[in-house]
Amino acid sequence: MIRKLHRLLTTEHLLTGVSLARIAYGLFLLFYFISHYAERYLLWGPGGLLPHDAFLEMAEARGILTLFHLSGEPWFFELVYHAGIVVAFLYLIGYRTRLTGVLTFILFWSFYFRNPHLTNGGDNILRIQLFYLLFAQTGARFSLDALRRRKTSSPGRKGVAREMSAVLHNAAVLAAALQLALLYFTAGMYKVMGAYWQEGTALYYATRVQEFHWPGISEWLWESEFLLVLLSYATVIFQVSFPFLLLNRITKLIAVGCAVLFHGGIALFMGLIGFSWIMIGSELILLTDKDYRLIGAAARRAGAKAAGPLRLLRDRIASLPAVKGRQLIVFYDGWCPLCRASVASSRKLDWFSLIRFVSFREPGVIERYGLDADKVERRMHSTADGRRFAEGIDAVIQMATRLLPLWPAVPLLLLARWIGIGQRAYDFIAGRRTILPTGGCDGHCSLEDGKKGPVTLDK
Repeated sequence: MIRKLHRLLTTEHLLTGVSLARIAYGLFLLFYFISHYAERYLLWGPGGLLPHDAFLEMAEARGILTLFHLSGEPWFFELVYHAGIVVAFLYLIGYRTRLTGVLTFILFWSFYFRNPHLTNGGDNILRIQLFYLLFAQTGARFSLDALRRRKTSSPGRKGVAREMSAVLHNAAVLAAALQLALLYFTAGMYKVMGAYWQEGTALYYATRVQEFHWPGISEWLWESEFLLVLLSYATVIFQVSFPFLLLNRITKLIAVGCAVLFHGGIALFMGLIGFSWIMIGSELILLTDKDYRLIGAAARRAGAKAAGPLRLLRDRIASLPAVKGRQLIVFYDGWCPLCRASVASSRKLDWFSLIRFVSFREPGVIERYGLDADKVERRMHSTADGRRFAEGIDAVIQMATRLLPLWPAVPLLLLARWIGIGQRAYDFIAGRRTILPTGGCDGHCSLEDGKKGPVTLDK
């Protein structure tokens, strides 16, 4: 019994859920900072809606300490704001998540209290959940940290430090789950005490608010008395029963599925997209790794059944003239194993056959397309018309715009290019890739020798 309890406590649970929550929170924060970039001075700046002196007085009254206590100078505000963008991106991709998790919490805490008049319930739950996740292994899945550990870790017996870390992780995950369960339960109990919810008319009045009005849809809801009453009562029952539904694996899946639909409806009909995104991200913590494996297996079975019709639809879309006009030629290094692997992965994502990959190492390619041999060896090139060429990060962006699954990454790539780190990061990786020449160097090869074997191409 003691051994089972020890194994239960020292085994990290819900690793997939907290990793997905990290991604959801990172995406929200990145969007949060970028979407408010133009009006950042007005919202949080030293001379904005809440001047720095007024902020200090308010913070002192509430006993709050933030990064903005260090300085009220515009240059410091700029430093903190741009640090928020960088840290949110690193947290999203899972780079040094222990450190970036702490920095993410501190930065969001600082902006949350810099102007609390801008916050809502979603920001509040995010602030709390980010604190809990400081102690969780949020980089265990879908992260650069996970890739690094996979390459360097060696099997062996768990040490005391590893076991204590697992206990801390489990405690943090439990606290995050309890926080969410209490949130739903208390929200439901408050609704039970509300007259509008008791009468089943609460959603009618909510959709009548001008900020939440959706022309054509809101009127349709108003005209359906049965639907309004049903949804009002269903909301109360669901929120009050939510903690108890989590006690069983089957009902937990139903509860999380209903919660996702519930907040998806709030985002769609009321426009509270940020709030809904945070709540859905928080609900991802509740499912176990086994639950995600079962969901993944079910999704693969459904995908296999739908493969035929989807392939037919894909071919029809790919044959449209407007789609054909978006075709791109990408020139890559056929001697580079990393490049070949990237091309293989990209071909799987190229659902509409919009990209044709050509190795510039093939005889005659340099001359046929008028490429610069030195440039194409250092950076991947792409062209849509055969005359204008994009290289490096710009070529990656052109590829991502044509690969539908990579569309969510396009804003991040554009941001990285805009702030100047995109091309540098690309050059850093490309300049250290391994080259495996086949047949020796030709006239366009800039390698120092033509020996067959691994060669590292450094700028």
